[in-house]
Amino acid sequence: MNDELKQEMERLRAEIERHNLLYYELANPSISDYDYDQLVLRLKELEARLEGDERGESPLERVGSDLRPGAETIAHLQRMYSLENSYSAEELEQWCAKLASELGFFPDLTTELKIDGFSINLFYEGGELRYATTRGDGVTGEVVTTNIRTLSAIPDRIRHLSPIEIRGEIYIPVADFLKLNEERTANEEKLFANPRNAAAGSIKLKDPGEVKKRHLNAIFYSVGHSPGLPAQRQSELLAWLAGLGFPTAGQFRVCASYAEVREFCDRWENERYSLPYEIDGVVVKVDELALQKRLGYTAKSPKWAVAFKFKPEEKETRLLEVQYQVGRTGAVTPVAILEPVYISGSTVSRATLHNEDEIKRLDLHLGDAVRIIKSGEIIPKILEAVAANRPPNAFPVGFPDNCPVCASRLERDEEGAISYCPNASCPAQLQRRIEHFASRDAMDIGGLGASLIARMLEKEMIRGLEDIFQLDYEALAQLDRFGAKSAANLKNSIEASKTRNFDRLLFALGIRYVGSVTARHLAEYFGNIDALLRAGEDTLAQVPEVGAKIALALKAWSGNPANLELVQKLRAQGLRFSFEQRRESESLAGKTFLLTGSLENHDRKAMEEIIRSHGGRIVSGVSAGLDYLVVGAKPGSKLAKAQKIPSIQIISENELLELIGR
Repeated sequence: MNDELKQEMERLRAEIERHNLLYYELANPSISDYDYDQLVLRLKELEARLEGDERGESPLERVGSDLRPGAETIAHLQRMYSLENSYSAEELEQWCAKLASELGFFPDLTTELKIDGFSINLFYEGGELRYATTRGDGVTGEVVTTNIRTLSAIPDRIRHLSPIEIRGEIYIPVADFLKLNEERTANEEKLFANPRNAAAGSIKLKDPGEVKKRHLNAIFYSVGHSPGLPAQRQSELLAWLAGLGFPTAGQFRVCASYAEVREFCDRWENERYSLPYEIDGVVVKVDELALQKRLGYTAKSPKWAVAFKFKPEEKETRLLEVQYQVGRTGAVTPVAILEPVYISGSTVSRATLHNEDEIKRLDLHLGDAVRIIKSGEIIPKILEAVAANRPPNAFPVGFPDNCPVCASRLERDEEGAISYCPNASCPAQLQRRIEHFASRDAMDIGGLGASLIARMLEKEMIRGLEDIFQLDYEALAQLDRFGAKSAANLKNSIEASKTRNFDRLLFALGIRYVGSVTARHLAEYFGNIDALLRAGEDTLAQVPEVGAKIALALKAWSGNPANLELVQKLRAQGLRFSFEQRRESESLAGKTFLLTGSLENHDRKAMEEIIRSHGGRIVSGVSAGLDYLVVGAKPGSKLAKAQKIPSIQIISENELLELIGR
């Protein structure tokens, strides 16, 4: 191999290592699976030209690691491997022929759908789930037991007493993934690239309650350490796992020839979009477990299995225009408007361009022919502009210097990627800002929903947040399908909102990165808005749940005169800008509480405030660190989980009130 090819090989190794880190450990890939696979193929081709002792250490011989520094880990009882990939029908046929040649006959093969999820290992002993780990580096996995217990699909007990490792994939259904990204868009958070990354990012969250909200699911298909396993074949194993209560993919087939394998692969490459979850290929395995053992493993992969990877569908369409959307916190997002094209199971007419840098990278011009894919087969993404087909005198797409709605000069964020409109009174932000301000966890103004807000903005009844508190209720009652009673109810709700504590108001203001928990910490730490506004970045960063990023956002917000003017206007309307601790006693100090079901005499928010007022702390999920589960009518799955942890005391609403002497 000449020096130029050796340099290419070293560059590819470094690039693959970087993408492994982004994919496995950070769950934040920067290229598609297909593009990554092409890098791997090229490196394989180059390494094949070297003798064994010349190759040195290659990333192709190691399982990608998802282990995070400092995380709790447990060694697998039996190693977890990665699958070898095939990228074409010809490669798959060659693999089958090589297998038959080595065995001396064509074995029965099971073909299964390849779930595009996050690998998980469950260990059961005495029929009980003892722990759950990620694949990690194949030898050791990261412990995620508490989060796994939030998945209703995973049984806590099974009818099998011998120790056993059950293995499968954690995934997020497509519909829930789309909803999750819609919520992140509304909150102006970074979107997940695909369902696999959403699942990987979710299973390692610190808050089990947040994990539960992600609607994760699982499919199981194999075992690791498994003495006394009753199954003799992979097809029998799938049926046995299903009988124990594990979800399995019902779409599998035992094939006696390559033609049958190819038929299964072709069918599901065409029908993959009919499934409620993402698949990125088909896994082909030797069906007989004894033959699997005989064939063994390479350093990275089983010799008895291969993954046939589907290619992402690409289409060419035309860029008609670029629109710029302004979000609640002022983030300006460019959106490509495309000539509609059917791709990967649906018609696409829009694709996000993320930011100014993406527009420059693509060198887009209006009228360009563009090649698109669905990233992760879900999110439309422009791959490139076909410059050769560019119309004469095509106008280059630029990014505006000023807000497309209010004309304020745009500012770049601290990382230099996103442009923001700094004007808190920008009309484009106002609808969403008011919706957020009135939402249940913020000021909880019942009756002030999105449709009414839109009508009031259209009639110019409100021009800013402060106008909520000086509405003309007589004029409001004249709105079509509203009336005097609705106006009176809204007035009562708005007046009641003035009593909300400072932390609720701080969250309602919609400061970038300041969620309800962070707002509570800030309110408790500083006590009032004036102390908060005076604080420097270093002081802000010391507050729990804050840190440098949020501190910088707070200083940017408080440095805007329009925001300071809004504070004064709201203060003049009687809103509470001082935090009231409301500590009645310390009778619950040091104890943690969680509520489930409908309480008889209090709504959940009110009861949580009562608990806090007596020194108790609210947590979001069931774990060994929970002291009390307060149960109301029609409790959810939290009750069943708490009943399995002896240290948790399960009490009623009345028993809780007795604890605090009510």
